[in-house]
Amino acid sequence: LKEMGLTIQQSFDPALFINQAINLVSSNLFAGVLLALGVLWLFLRHTRAVLLVGLTIPICLLSTFITLELTGRTLNVISLAGLAFGVGMVLDAAIIVLENVLRLQERGALPQDAASIGTREVWPALVASTVTTVAIFVPVLFLQDAEGQLFADLALTISIANVISMFVAVTVVPVAVARWVKAPPLK
Repeated sequence: LKEMGLTIQQSFDPALFINQAINLVSSNLFAGVLLALGVLWLFLRHTRAVLLVGLTIPICLLSTFITLELTGRTLNVISLAGLAFGVGMVLDAAIIVLENVLRLQERGALPQDAASIGTREVWPALVASTVTTVAIFVPVLFLQDAEGQLFADLALTISIANVISMFVAVTVVPVAVARWVKAPPLK
């Protein structure tokens, strides 16, 4: 081409915009996590409890990444946005279990009993909440048009994160609360 006096020049690089979008979503995800944990600390004033709930976020996010990989989905701007939306939902289940277990501990229950009974009490509500959320997003996976192609990763990511968060909330959270978080008894 140079012999003919022609040159090739790149006029548009979509990688720049994709990287900017990924950085924006990632920073929003990080800021959302910090804000959620900060607000939780303001209400609970119990550092171990907040750290425990904060621990559920990376567990759920990592599990969601693994599940996306197993389903053949790639990590992209839309799935990252789904993770950003899902972080708030991920915290909900853990906070519900944590609060109920701490409530029972405050009333004098032994930590192991409080964890078992407290989780059993909120289990039906967590399942109903998770099923409702998944039922809203799963139909998007079956849309055939551009909407389905555009929002399928978002719907799948939010659904996966919610299901995993429910399981983490009823397995990891009660055990960790029983071992590491002691609520002071009511006076």
